[in-house]
Amino acid sequence: MYLRFSSRSFSRAVRSRITAVTAASVAAMISATGAQAQSAPAAEQATSELPELVVETSKKPRAAKKKPTSEPQAPVTQDTSPAADPEAPVVFSANRTPTDAAKVGSSVSVITEKDIDAQSKTFLQDYLQQVPGVNVVTTGGVGSQTTFRMRGLNQNYIKVLVDGMDLSDPSGTQTSTRLEHLMVGDTAQIEVLKGSQSTLYGGDAVAGVISLDTKFARQPGLFQSGGGEYGTYNTWRGAYTAGYADANGSNVAFTVQSLETDGFSAARLGTEDDGYKNLTFSGRGEYKVSDEVTVFFAARSLDAQLEYDSSGVDRDNVVDTVQQAGRVGANVSLLGGRFVNTFAIQGMQTQRDAVEPPFTSWFDGDRIKGEYRGTFSFNERLAIVSGVDWEQLGFESMFDARQSVDITSPYAQLIVEPIDGLVLTGGGRIDNHSLFGEYDTHRLTAAYLVPKSETKFHASYGTGFRAPSLYELYSFSGNTNFVPETSVSWDVGVDQGFMGNRYGVGATYFQIDIDNLITFDNFNFIYQQLPGTTHNEGVELTAFAKLTPTTIISAGYTYTESTEPDGTRSVRLPRHNLALGFSARPIDKTSININGLYVADSIDGVFAPFPVFEKQKVDDFFLLSAKVGYEVLPGATAYVRGENLLDEDYVTAIGYNNPGLTVFGGVQFALPAN
Repeated sequence: MYLRFSSRSFSRAVRSRITAVTAASVAAMISATGAQAQSAPAAEQATSELPELVVETSKKPRAAKKKPTSEPQAPVTQDTSPAADPEAPVVFSANRTPTDAAKVGSSVSVITEKDIDAQSKTFLQDYLQQVPGVNVVTTGGVGSQTTFRMRGLNQNYIKVLVDGMDLSDPSGTQTSTRLEHLMVGDTAQIEVLKGSQSTLYGGDAVAGVISLDTKFARQPGLFQSGGGEYGTYNTWRGAYTAGYADANGSNVAFTVQSLETDGFSAARLGTEDDGYKNLTFSGRGEYKVSDEVTVFFAARSLDAQLEYDSSGVDRDNVVDTVQQAGRVGANVSLLGGRFVNTFAIQGMQTQRDAVEPPFTSWFDGDRIKGEYRGTFSFNERLAIVSGVDWEQLGFESMFDARQSVDITSPYAQLIVEPIDGLVLTGGGRIDNHSLFGEYDTHRLTAAYLVPKSETKFHASYGTGFRAPSLYELYSFSGNTNFVPETSVSWDVGVDQGFMGNRYGVGATYFQIDIDNLITFDNFNFIYQQLPGTTHNEGVELTAFAKLTPTTIISAGYTYTESTEPDGTRSVRLPRHNLALGFSARPIDKTSININGLYVADSIDGVFAPFPVFEKQKVDDFFLLSAKVGYEVLPGATAYVRGENLLDEDYVTAIGYNNPGLTVFGGVQFALPAN
């Protein structure tokens, strides 16, 4: 306990000064440098969008695209057609190897660094709720417990990776990532891959994968970026990134982020403020040993403190969360780049200390994981991705002795292009679980970009399984007789571009069925396994229009129907979700970004009163946010942004507040290579 206390005390001492240090750094660097920003030029920040899937239809000549990794791209995953768009994203998550978006059969959304800078929001969840198929529910202000769903399934079915590190917490009630703590001041790209991905990522990727790549040096030399912000609820936020790249491709970057706010009462009927503090360090780098060998690392550290209310009433509750994670490895390229091998090991530990007067408790979770992945290109139309993952998860608490499980998982996937424009993948995985034995999963995808057109068809099918979490098995409310959940999912869709991809629409239908769902019995306060099938289905619609080179409008709509085995609706999941976006640069040096979010037809479960537990309707709501920026110096932009501009009084979880009208002012900068 002494080591844990002293570690957190040090982190809080650093946190208390980080905002002032960041602000001073911003001022010093802006005054010292009057050049264009490198990592995200201000002139580009207003021309961003959150596309559902970029269709490769531009008539521009093919150009190389820089990826946030030194791993070479297999020929079969490259779009070399005459219509290929050189600015379209390269995604890694879909096939665990860099793949042009036009050749991905799964439904994927990409949020770029320009998108993030255009809005200047703080947390990952702020951007995810704008993605079709994703819904976010909070129980208070920033830092409060967040439930996020993808295609109807909550976070324990979604794999979240940051620079390849799995940050999910084995000490939680379910093994999932605590999204409420993930700030994006260090983020270069976010990939949201939807549909069952258990074949490539394991059992907790039934609904999909969210993959973040942090910032890195894009050109040889030094780069710096960051910013500072102050606003409503006495909220301070700062971030600073510094990095360096060598001419041979070696690079390194480090980021520090901090946020502190007085907050507001999380309880709907409460009066006392619930504050939040977050200090995050992150870093990544790679060193090119030779033309064939590159070694790399990634690291992340979090220290957060949240004041929170429970059961919808004022409480003096506090939880401290400390997490450290790291990953090291090497990429080895053989046979002239045809055979690329990745070897890596990663570790993570999380400590949570909670005070709910007069009680205290603690929960610890840890993970160690070894990885091997190889990508072999037979020719320009055929490649295979294969590998093996091994991981051990551990959990203990004030109430429970340490428990752990091991999982060994070989996998393989073929990628083939039998005819021009048609890319097929097929793969399988065998998970050997130390408690539940062997489970097989498989995945098939297809993407067809119709030649000489702007039409792309895509489809995917996959199976999955989720083993019960250690908490579901061994806690006082758990049950060691549980069996793993199994799932089947599929989707099919089409994307259509017009006028050289200046305009575009897309539609995707999805369905996910889960057998033997594990859920919590709110009356008896124990976990239970529901016989039968939990059914999720819906439609995702997208549209965008590039009215001018600097004016873009976009829209994304999701209809989701989720029913439990008894036929009743799932809670905290709206049927209708509509996200709207507008980005423009009306005059030189001035940028505008406007976003709207409409959520309708949701229900929540409440005691009315105890022991009667019933489902009640949650009121519909519309949230409007906007940001106006002005480039005061080359590479430096001052801005004002507002959230919930209509001051909507809304809830996403009955009994808990959400922010009213909030306004923030700040500056962001990006300085070029020296």
